[in-house]
Amino acid sequence: MEITLNQYIMNPMGKTNAVMSAASREFMRMKYRKKFENIMLRENGKLEHYMYKGPNNTYWIYAKIPSEVVKKFYYDVIIKFYAGPDVKSGGKNLFDYNIQFFSNDPAFVYTYANVFTRNNLFVKELASKMSREALREKPKEKNPKDNVGYIKSLMFTYLLMENRKLNKVDIFTKQAEQLNLPFLLSNIEDADKKISERQELGAQVSQRKKIEVDKDTIKKIKSIGVDLSDKSKERLAVRTTNTVGKIKNSNMVNSIKTTKKVKRK
Repeated sequence: MEITLNQYIMNPMGKTNAVMSAASREFMRMKYRKKFENIMLRENGKLEHYMYKGPNNTYWIYAKIPSEVVKKFYYDVIIKFYAGPDVKSGGKNLFDYNIQFFSNDPAFVYTYANVFTRNNLFVKELASKMSREALREKPKEKNPKDNVGYIKSLMFTYLLMENRKLNKVDIFTKQAEQLNLPFLLSNIEDADKKISERQELGAQVSQRKKIEVDKDTIKKIKSIGVDLSDKSKERLAVRTTNTVGKIKNSNMVNSIKTTKKVKRK
């Protein structure tokens, strides 16, 4: 399967496939655009990204795409562009180039990595960074029909490029470095490790939210003049402030590695 980024945005299954209605696709595109706008606000308008020019007239973009749930947690997302038969030599718009894709976000790994690989939509040069299980086994539960669908991290990378006009080949090449594949690989975290970190940090976020809800419950009850005894608090399953301190000082939070600088000086 060969598909350009423009074609993927319009219909990830390909222009001849109508599994998803046009109205549904438009709704999803609008939803992702709104999510992207919210992320950009949270990130102060800045998303870390790097551009490379590879062999055989290929172009690569590497973006650090934030998690919507866990702040300051970023997925490694790469789109490789290569000229297909419909792109004449010197094509000026990367969105008209064919694409291959890599991401270590859970949605891609568990739902689409295997399907993308079998459809020639996965960046094979980065296979060592993908979960072996995901590449080997079909996603029978997550994607039983083997559909090529929308992926949030890919949509966000597309919107980043659209926002910064990085689809223009002349602008892209002026800012792009020559691809050093071993160096790029060294800066991409293994998918299994990335997902494990995300699960642990996500659990901590859920715990913090529960504590906040419990605190709000106590405030509301007190506001109507109810005196809460220790036994009442136990029945409400209210967490103590010591629990908050424990989470705040968790070794897991302190042990998170900072993102490596990809661009060399």
